[in-house]
Amino acid sequence: MSPVTTDRVLPPVTVGRRGARATAIASAARLAKPRGDALHSTATRAGVLVGVSAAIYAVSLASVAGLEAKSQAQAAADVQPALSTLASTTAANDEMEAALKDANARLTQLAHDYDATGTDLAAYQAKFDQLSSLVAKIQGSAAAMNANFKLPKVTFHGAVGSSGGGSRVVTTTSGSGKP
Repeated sequence: MSPVTTDRVLPPVTVGRRGARATAIASAARLAKPRGDALHSTATRAGVLVGVSAAIYAVSLASVAGLEAKSQAQAAADVQPALSTLASTTAANDEMEAALKDANARLTQLAHDYDATGTDLAAYQAKFDQLSSLVAKIQGSAAAMNANFKLPKVTFHGAVGSSGGGSRVVTTTSGSGKP
């Protein structure tokens, strides 16, 4: 047990009287007893120590939580411009991807149309070759004909061509000699 100091006043000691000495001893014993003895017990001191420690821990925990919240808010504010830039970059990338897909679809259609035109061109070339050989045969036949021989006059009325939706034409062959 630790020594306890108290503020105590010792009574004056008188010499010569016997009863005074007993009174002085009793008075000194009463005054020597520590004041507030219940406040200074070991259990009370432990309780106060635990309470003060818990209060200090609570204050330090609250200050750390406050600093952490402030740090997180600052980190979120620092990251926000980068997130905005990332969002706009992503949107621009998505637009560019859609434009590329559209251009690819149009290019594929254009290649298909070009291929079909090439096939049609080959068919037209074959028909022109047939027509050229037919014209050559006709020219050869016409050259072999007698100069006095006249072709009959032929007149067409109605649609010209195999489809029924053509224009209506009236024509005369030049074999009759009239334009």
